[in-house]
Amino acid sequence: MRHEALLSIVVAATLASACGGMGVRHDAGAQPGDAANVSPFVPVAIENVIDALVAAISEKNLAPSAKPPVAVLLKDLTGFWAPVVVGANRMSARLVGPTVVESPLILDESVSEDVKAVEQNSYIQRYLDQNIYQGMAVAPFSAAAGSVQYLDAFVAQCGPVVTIDSDSPGSQRSYNIGTANYQAGVTAANILRKVLSPQDTIAVFGTTDTSWVSGIQRAQGAEDGARAAGLTVAPRIPVVWNSETDMAAVVSALSDPALGIKGLLCMYSNSYTCAAAVEAVGKKGLVQIVGFDLEAATKNYFDQGYFYGIAVQRQFYMGQLGVLVPYSLESLGAIRTAELIQPILVDGFLLDTGIDIITSDTYDSYIDYLISLGINNS
Repeated sequence: MRHEALLSIVVAATLASACGGMGVRHDAGAQPGDAANVSPFVPVAIENVIDALVAAISEKNLAPSAKPPVAVLLKDLTGFWAPVVVGANRMSARLVGPTVVESPLILDESVSEDVKAVEQNSYIQRYLDQNIYQGMAVAPFSAAAGSVQYLDAFVAQCGPVVTIDSDSPGSQRSYNIGTANYQAGVTAANILRKVLSPQDTIAVFGTTDTSWVSGIQRAQGAEDGARAAGLTVAPRIPVVWNSETDMAAVVSALSDPALGIKGLLCMYSNSYTCAAAVEAVGKKGLVQIVGFDLEAATKNYFDQGYFYGIAVQRQFYMGQLGVLVPYSLESLGAIRTAELIQPILVDGFLLDTGIDIITSDTYDSYIDYLISLGINNS
């Protein structure tokens, strides 16, 4: 059974309240631009771009019937994606525009990405059949030709498409909204350098799968950043997304006296694997770790002092821009939209939402910031 019956309510509800249920807080909270909100985590460049786009759209004074409905199709509505939902609903309320936010309901974690892509494509086919939406933001499960055809069909029949987090560069999507992964890796390396000595050896726990372009970029950025910061870089510890295999690989590297690893850069949401390996070899405090994404297991090790820092992505802004950019492309046109997004545009296609670095000293203020956005991080 899919979310369709429940989520169809969102289209009507967003006009009145931008509340889509799903157990995620969608209350107004404090706006990031409020004078009272002085959090250092507010991304000023992104906020300025959003304000400029909204102001330009407001000048058009669109009648309700002229406001383009936007579909936001995610991989999930919980975990990593929950702040995306909050951001999308917040922007829908700000624009007073109809928006649906949904994802396939796939409870079996063993289901392959290919199967998930087929289910996601069935949602896009429904959008084509309904012919309601005039813009779409999608987090594609696949960039294979079959999935590209669905995105291109939406562009041809309905309106502009942007991708969120994952990308489909072979499609007719206008922009990808997410983290500039190479620079994020460099930033993580510079953070780790703060607690290491010159020439200390570090290793990157990252993918070697060249078909995962963004994953490769983040890992390569970390290694290049570490070398530029004067650290010695050991061979990459490959992530294969099998918990036992990944754990064994990190333990093996940490146990090799010839490597003498003093730091780990763990590049994805399974960063907790690095901490578990450090715990297993009894090197807490001897090996410094910077990880990515504050998953529950990672947070648990963070609380125990295994991580020096965590790089967290700005999913809230992925949701905000996921609604706003296709809405702008449809309302203002491609040229005007391109002019206004220039401050956060990278390589001509990526709207960089950036990262925040969380340490034990800044964790409490970061959580306060999330709460001000209406995000429940408990």
